[in-house]
Amino acid sequence: MRLKKFAIPLAITILALGLAAAAQAGGKQEIMAGNKAAMAGKLKTAAKYYTRAIKAGDLDDKNLAVAYANRGSANDDLGRRRAALADFASAIKLDPNFAEAYYNRSFAYEKAGQIKKALADIKTALKLSPKDKTYLQREYYLKTRLN
Repeated sequence: MRLKKFAIPLAITILALGLAAAAQAGGKQEIMAGNKAAMAGKLKTAAKYYTRAIKAGDLDDKNLAVAYANRGSANDDLGRRRAALADFASAIKLDPNFAEAYYNRSFAYEKAGQIKKALADIKTALKLSPKDKTYLQREYYLKTRLN
């Protein structure tokens, strides 16, 4: 009889512990959830996941840079230009060799009408990854926009 009496509180405790663990998911899991949301077109949700990843406090500098860069891309696509540029700057500060962050920031600069800064970023991305065809195409495109 006693066992039945405690069965419900025990189930609630186990459920609560499961929810607490889910609420404390690590930064890498938050990045993955953000990526999934972004691929589904849920950019506000993606940005929230990336923010949680940043705040998790368990990411090394490279993964933290990824979280900032991904949030920057989401913010840029949401039209939050200043926030996007700040996120890309944080990503680059954490990992100055993160070519993708420069590449993505070039789009934010372009949308802000700062073509020279966009071109400078893509040139930096190309220095870091000289054989990347996407970066080469972007550089060509920005050069034509500037002229």
